[in-house]
Amino acid sequence: MMLVDTNVLIAVLRTNDPKLANLLNTNGAAACGIVQAELLCGARTPRERALIVAILGTLGTAPITEAIWEQVGDNLATLRSRGVTVPFPDVVMATLAVSLGTELWTRDQHFALMQQALPALRLFREPP
Repeated sequence: MMLVDTNVLIAVLRTNDPKLANLLNTNGAAACGIVQAELLCGARTPRERALIVAILGTLGTAPITEAIWEQVGDNLATLRSRGVTVPFPDVVMATLAVSLGTELWTRDQHFALMQQALPALRLFREPP
């Protein structure tokens, strides 16, 4: 399984790039509730919402359990102590990926900054 960030799914929705869709399918991509909520809040029409729901339906789910939250707090403290400020939802996703022992597929560069402070975070590298 590979945890997928919102920005990757937005790229899939906007470009219909078969390479991206293939990577999702062949790597057992999963989304957490944060990604689902971020995508759905961006739907501008019922048609867009239906498309988002359809794509989410092809992915696995990665629930954020109660046990994750203490580690999220610890990771936020670690990042702050190193001067790294990133969006809270992204720290949750990074923590979830580490907890699940899976790669995180994102296109946001600040995850690489987080990785320096959280070395257990593994990021998926898109092939050229």
